[in-house]
Amino acid sequence: MEIDLTAEVGHGLGEAATAADNTLWPLISTALVPCGVHSGEPTSILRACSEAVARQVSLGAAVGYADRIGGGERFVDYDPDDLAATIIYQLGALDGLALAEQARVTCVRPSGALFDAVRTDRNHAWALVNAVLDYDPTLTIIGLPDSRLLQTAERNGISVAREFQPHRLLNANGSLGAVVTDPETVARRAVDAVASGGYDCVRLPWHTQAERDCARAVRTALVEAGHVIASPQAPAQPELPVHLAIAGRV
Repeated sequence: MEIDLTAEVGHGLGEAATAADNTLWPLISTALVPCGVHSGEPTSILRACSEAVARQVSLGAAVGYADRIGGGERFVDYDPDDLAATIIYQLGALDGLALAEQARVTCVRPSGALFDAVRTDRNHAWALVNAVLDYDPTLTIIGLPDSRLLQTAERNGISVAREFQPHRLLNANGSLGAVVTDPETVARRAVDAVASGGYDCVRLPWHTQAERDCARAVRTALVEAGHVIASPQAPAQPELPVHLAIAGRV
C-alpha cells in the first residue's frame, strides 16, 4: 500500500538543521516547512520550496504559535480569531514563496506545542480549521487520529490525514509520550502501524542524530515490507522558476 512519509525541513537554524535536511530530503514524500513565525526564515523557506520541486516532493505548511524564542514549543493562550489570523499569515508566507518556484502548498500540519494543543483544545483546533476554510479549503490537515483537530476538520468538509509517529510512545490519555531512539524498534512500530490501515502518513523524527538514524530505518523497513512511499497529493510540475525567469530578463 502507499504511505506518505513526512518531516519538517527548512528550519534554517544553522549547521544542525542543515545536517537534518540533508538526511531527510531523500527519505520523504511530503516536506513540511515552518512558515517563519516559530521557525524558518525567507531564505530557508524558499530553498525548501525549490528542493521540493526538484525532488518532486509535495509541500506542506508546518504552522505554529508565534514564538521564535521558544521555537513554537511553548503553549500560547491565543484568542481563537488571533490564532486563525496568525495561521493564515503563515500559509500565505509559504504559499507566496512556493509560487516563486512554481509550487503549491497541499497540506498543513500544526507544529510543536500547537500540535499537542489541538488534540484536545476545542478553540485552537477550530482556529486552525477556520484558517484553512478561509485560506484554501482544499488543503489537507494532518493530525493525530481521533484528535479534536481532525474531528473538527471532517465535520467541516476538509480532507484529513491521520499521522503516526513511530518514535513516540503514547501516554494513557492519548498524548505523545516518551521518545524511542532504537532504530529497529522504531522501524518495526512504523511497519506495524502502516499494516493496521489506521494511518495515512508517518512522520519522521529529526532533532538528533539518533532520531535521524531511526528515520532512515523507517523508510528502509517500509520499502522492504512492500509499501510505496508516496504523497496522496501530486507535487507541482515546474516549468521555469519564476524568480529565475525574472532575473533573466533584460
